[in-house]
Amino acid sequence: MSVILGLGQTLLPLTFSQFSSRSSTKFAPFACLKAVQPSESEILEQEYRLDGSTEKLNLAPDIFRNELGRPNVFSTIRRAEIILCCDDSLSREPLPPLGNLEFLQATTEMVLGKSSPAEVQNRVIGIQTKSSHEALVLAAKFLRRKLNLEVCLLARPCNAEYWNIFRRAGFNCQSYQYYSDVKGQLNIYGLVADLMAAPEGAVVILDGCAHNPTGTDPSVDEWQLIGHIVKCKKMLPVIHLEAAGLASGDVNQDAWPVRHFAETGVDFLCAQSFDKNFGLYNDTIGQLMIVLANAEHYNKTKQNFEELISEKNVDSSAVSSSRIVAKVLNCREMRNNWSENLLEMHKRIQKIRLQLTDKLIELKTPGHWRNLKAQKGHYMYSGLSRPHIQELKRKHIYIPKSGRINLSTIEPNRVAHLAETINDVLQETRNQNSLDALFSCDHIDAMYQYFQSV
Repeated sequence: MSVILGLGQTLLPLTFSQFSSRSSTKFAPFACLKAVQPSESEILEQEYRLDGSTEKLNLAPDIFRNELGRPNVFSTIRRAEIILCCDDSLSREPLPPLGNLEFLQATTEMVLGKSSPAEVQNRVIGIQTKSSHEALVLAAKFLRRKLNLEVCLLARPCNAEYWNIFRRAGFNCQSYQYYSDVKGQLNIYGLVADLMAAPEGAVVILDGCAHNPTGTDPSVDEWQLIGHIVKCKKMLPVIHLEAAGLASGDVNQDAWPVRHFAETGVDFLCAQSFDKNFGLYNDTIGQLMIVLANAEHYNKTKQNFEELISEKNVDSSAVSSSRIVAKVLNCREMRNNWSENLLEMHKRIQKIRLQLTDKLIELKTPGHWRNLKAQKGHYMYSGLSRPHIQELKRKHIYIPKSGRINLSTIEPNRVAHLAETINDVLQETRNQNSLDALFSCDHIDAMYQYFQSV
């Protein structure tokens, strides 16, 4: 032992002297890391906080806020939380691989309706996820890895996260026309033309209600037309139901497109979110629902999803949120109160939307403001260009590049100020023609139709 200690005392000083002579710098393994660029929402939030103006407005957040500017809290959800906290009979056992069965049953029934044929015939699989975003990630991985599908069709415009999710999963992402910026309404002709020209077997992403970011939804007849094309082209729809109940104030009405696809007899997936319509922002929860056209495929599909979940070690989210949602949906009194809360929130948003658009029309602000009255959900797609948005920022109004405005962030006494500021910016640039507008898709379509007629 003394020999080893003596050898160490001899070698260590020599070793240290060699290292010190080679380099005088300290070992810094994290020095090679590059700074991560903040997201657009983070940049806007930081700029908003640093803005010292008393007139500042941040219209970018995703969260549904109440009249006081705070995240909306449902009295029914709070009551459910208290009841569950006092229930000593609740199990502490971990959830099954696919999640809380009571939650999955309740949320599936909420969307498809009670005793729906698909559920009775054992053609529905439900999977609990952390959010609808996680549900879409799981769907994308399954469709690419297990079904080997390659092409994914996304609306133009759409939620930017869709592109990130399906590109990372390995899809060839293509866009289809959805909204006409020139007319300020749904471009159903362009939408139908692009779907008809798309390859068979493609995955098509659809917003079930309150399309993000435009807030413009197809009518019942247009949904039926889309469903017919999807069936004829053998496409696989993935429907995102982000805030059922907030688009129209009625969950059943907002879930109608999902029920329609279930009735047409096509295979499809539906990702649900319960953040906004239940106010569960700090304990988010979602669901991925798979509706099969053939019950014979149920066991194999379920097994493959369970395998994918176990490979990725996917956690099915917090137990508490799933119990809250199930409690509210399964108790008739609580569900009725929750539905009334949704209707009140919807009416408040519609009131702000009408006040803002009416004021812009009164000021004769350039734009298709009348069409914006028909938009749904708590977003308003303003159609403002990036130069307009930059100018608004100089006037202490913060809007994302998409031009999407969160109406729940606008206090009633600030509506007139917002409308007047938007009007000032648009009037200043009224005669400035944008090259993007000149070569917009609508103008190209019009030119093409003209030359075809000639």
